[in-house]
Amino acid sequence: MTEPQNAAADLVVGAAHAAVRRIAPEELPVFDEVAADWRRQLSKGRVSWSVPQGGVGFGIDVTLVTELALQVVAAAVGEVLVIGAATVRAGLLRRRRRRELPAPPDAPPGLDPEQARRLREACHRHAVALGLDAGRAELLADAAVGAMVDPPDA
Repeated sequence: MTEPQNAAADLVVGAAHAAVRRIAPEELPVFDEVAADWRRQLSKGRVSWSVPQGGVGFGIDVTLVTELALQVVAAAVGEVLVIGAATVRAGLLRRRRRRELPAPPDAPPGLDPEQARRLREACHRHAVALGLDAGRAELLADAAVGAMVDPPDA
């Protein structure tokens, strides 16, 4: 993976870990193994987990919420931050060519309030689409965005 891909993967894994810690702490012992598998698949250009065939709840395979959290956060980050940053960067570069503005920074520190709001909405929407109930989807979204806004090692 390239440096930006590693940074994005680190962001996704950190946020997913925060979400799992909050909504399924019993899965923490397997989180690192599942996240490592996700990273391996990502480095090969494919992540091949399927959509759960029902609600995520009691009695489901122990790694399901962890896998779901990684999928949700990755999709939301891709939708809101990566695509949004590429669009903003392209616009800034076009303006820079026209007016010789300074180059845009590589990565803004943290999330601004609008990015946080959009990321939370995207996390919630993806979690519900993958079968998580609305309450747990909210917890996942809050934890994931919280980890990005105020990272534990910051």
